[in-house]
Amino acid sequence: MDLGALFKGRSKTPILAALIVVLLCGSLSYWQWQRAQQKHVLQQKIENKKAQDVTSEQQVTAQPLTQYVNAEVSITGSFVDGAVWYLDNQVVKGRVGFDVIGILKIAETDEYLAVNLGFVPQQASRVPTAFSPPAAIVSLPVYIKSSANKRFTLAKSAADEATRQPVIQYIDINYLSAELNKPLLPLIAYMTQNKLAGTEPHYQPVVMSPQKHEAYAVQWLLIAFAAMVIGWKLSKKENKNV
Repeated sequence: MDLGALFKGRSKTPILAALIVVLLCGSLSYWQWQRAQQKHVLQQKIENKKAQDVTSEQQVTAQPLTQYVNAEVSITGSFVDGAVWYLDNQVVKGRVGFDVIGILKIAETDEYLAVNLGFVPQQASRVPTAFSPPAAIVSLPVYIKSSANKRFTLAKSAADEATRQPVIQYIDINYLSAELNKPLLPLIAYMTQNKLAGTEPHYQPVVMSPQKHEAYAVQWLLIAFAAMVIGWKLSKKENKNV
């Protein structure tokens, strides 16, 4: 094909602009497609874990807890007395409140793990409903995540001194470890079933389905195609006006 003849009589500016948009949208489409594949893998892993019923303490403690990242397991231990924080800016079923963060001393290993125990509503402006973890040994079904994955926040520090109760803006394992004066595992556990009175677990491992990511990928491809068509038509129109 003679490319010179193909572009003869057309302005290059709208074509170049359209090319930039096509490349950008193509990259976004590819990224969404990759996210969809990652979500498919994660969903399959979760389903496989459920099918295998990997919930016994013996299976969990057979290897380090760090081997169970992105898996649902059962952990047994006792909560550290007084070690409770409230994660700010949580919304569950239209209610504004906090997530309760406790520290569990794992029975078999004596290691310390941060556990998100679920939601409590706020009583007044930025004042959480007080919660005290049980003193007895408990077994909790939890979903394990790496603490390296942090949500987006504008807060410069995890701590917030605005209330009498310890409010945090995000879960910072280093901060919690310093406050507790004990090393914590580089993990965050999310309670998946309502095993403690007073909190409401709400964590979902997969927030956006892979199908939605695939739909976004197709959407970006369609935008790229539309930009290409518009750029091609504008290049011919501008040339006519010269």
